[in-house]
Amino acid sequence: MFISIIIPTYQSEQIIGKTLAEIEQYVSSSEHRFEVVVVDDGSLDGTFDRLSEFAESSDIDFRIIQLFTNRGQFHALMAGFAHAHGEYVVTFDDDLEYSPDQIGRLIELFKEEPGRLDVVIGIPAGKKRSLIREIGSYIKNEVNTIMFKKPRHLRAGCFRMMTAELAGKLLDFKTANPIIGPLIFKATRRIKNVTVIRRKGLRKSNYSLMKLINTFFYNLQNYSEFPLRYISSAGLMLSAISILMTIYYLIRHFTGFPRPIKALGWTSLIVTITFFSGAILFSLGFIGQYIFKIIEEVNKMPNYQIRNIREYSDRQK
Repeated sequence: MFISIIIPTYQSEQIIGKTLAEIEQYVSSSEHRFEVVVVDDGSLDGTFDRLSEFAESSDIDFRIIQLFTNRGQFHALMAGFAHAHGEYVVTFDDDLEYSPDQIGRLIELFKEEPGRLDVVIGIPAGKKRSLIREIGSYIKNEVNTIMFKKPRHLRAGCFRMMTAELAGKLLDFKTANPIIGPLIFKATRRIKNVTVIRRKGLRKSNYSLMKLINTFFYNLQNYSEFPLRYISSAGLMLSAISILMTIYYLIRHFTGFPRPIKALGWTSLIVTITFFSGAILFSLGFIGQYIFKIIEEVNKMPNYQIRNIREYSDRQK
């Protein structure tokens, strides 16, 4: 196998050397051919210089891509896909939350089912994360199950191996806000999970709770129309409720049952206006987000812009 390891990195001057050293150790002892593609996502520290220094002294094949500005992990991965030469692609985080030798677990599953899989996703078996992160992962999995009609047991993850053919298909999606997990579920059903060991990373994740929430809503807005369907259904339900409320107050007005209305109109009017105004504003706000995304897509904002590429190749025999 010829495998490209793609590593998106940002502001990693202090840790990237250790990450690459462990990868180099694994690659040098493997029977497979590897290249390492590192995408510096517009770091403002000395990350790119550290990458260049390590690559110059290494015996393995490197391709270092420097982007003009920070666009996020998924945009960096798309740049890596576009410049990977391997038959297979592994996406690997720069914080060593997974040991490089766990790549072997992904390779094994591809070997067990040759020609039948497009992607293998590593699912951690180690220590669980915080309760909030675990709840968020559960909700995300349930939403992905509804949006993409995937099996509920199939989980998404950032540590994955896919064929170069699938990576090319992901590049065919001309979205301004690529999110790799949903794109994979839209592109193929030939997906399997494999258990891998997760350990404590070299640093705290760059993904804050707010970033994770924003990514969740990007999923909803970019890759499925099902929120619109639910909003429409909710609108019909609210309309039905308003009709029932009208009937209820008419009965009370004409019969006095179950009790007569003394202050005519004011309370029911205010409650009804407030309730439905809130529902309308929520619906308009969500639809407005879709309109904004449409504008972004029409503008064809590039996923990434490259400032520099340095290649150190043909080192492995």
